[in-house]
Amino acid sequence: MFIQTKPIISIILPVYNTSPYLEECLNSIHNQSFKDYELICIDDGSSDNSYEILKKYEKIITNCKVIYQNNQGVATARNVGLNNVHGDYIVFIDSDDYIEPNYLERLYNESCNTNADVVICNFYRYYENSNLKLPVVYKKKSGLYSSHDILKSLIPDNLIHSYLWNKLWKKELFNNMEFPMIKYEDISIMCDLFYKAKKISIISDTLYYYRIRKTSIVRNYSISTQNDYVKAYGFIRLFLKEKKLYDKYKFSYNLLSIKVFLVMFFINIFLISEYKNLKIIFKNFASCYNFISNANSPNFNYSTEQLMNLEVLHSTLKNNTYKESTE
Repeated sequence: MFIQTKPIISIILPVYNTSPYLEECLNSIHNQSFKDYELICIDDGSSDNSYEILKKYEKIITNCKVIYQNNQGVATARNVGLNNVHGDYIVFIDSDDYIEPNYLERLYNESCNTNADVVICNFYRYYENSNLKLPVVYKKKSGLYSSHDILKSLIPDNLIHSYLWNKLWKKELFNNMEFPMIKYEDISIMCDLFYKAKKISIISDTLYYYRIRKTSIVRNYSISTQNDYVKAYGFIRLFLKEKKLYDKYKFSYNLLSIKVFLVMFFINIFLISEYKNLKIIFKNFASCYNFISNANSPNFNYSTEQLMNLEVLHSTLKNNTYKESTE
């Protein structure tokens, strides 16, 4: 039941074919100790019964709004959510995850007490096949930080992770902000969000459960998904170029570059059965190496449009050119 009021926190919940987990997620939201929130659910053209579950909970959760759209991807769903929020703060939750009952209350109180623009909590990695819940131990210690402190750890993606969830954001950080239409859309804009934040608080409380399942996007090793990963890497470089920050964070970006190249190396090995052609593998290695070298050059000159059209990895080779298979 959606009531037009101005809540303190707006929760954005994109949903796509997560019906086996959706009720657990929605119940964890409904059972929050902090009640002054609105829930914006965006069904991205689910083919299971996710939409029916959302409509049921729309009548149960006060200030819940369900929006349906044809399948366009999570980036579009999140943009639709941003266009419908009314709160002073924004929280993102993935529909196959769930949260502790004091999740909203703890994050909000921390922001009020410290005047932080972003509050980050710890999270569990929940491996559903083994029912194993492991808190993240390799992370930045709790405390108050400037955007500069956070970016040094965020860019190489080591002590700070580029997830939208496990964070409370002040709404104004998203002013004039839009997710690019790719997977890993969160990585693409994360630096920009933290750059705009004056104060960031990290708390040690483990409040978010990140479900690891075989069908998760992050476990999808398709060529198109990995190309989007490289695009997100390129968007970080574009951010550094536009803000004239590359020299300041060059070391951090070099660390990220090593990680991206290693990921691409092992992805190519993993997909060798799909290529069935060593020439493709060598071409992909060379293509990825060339782009990373370009990104680490002071003369990086890609535009947003060029990054959106970027194809670094390919799976077929025809007439001395290689392009992604449509199969």
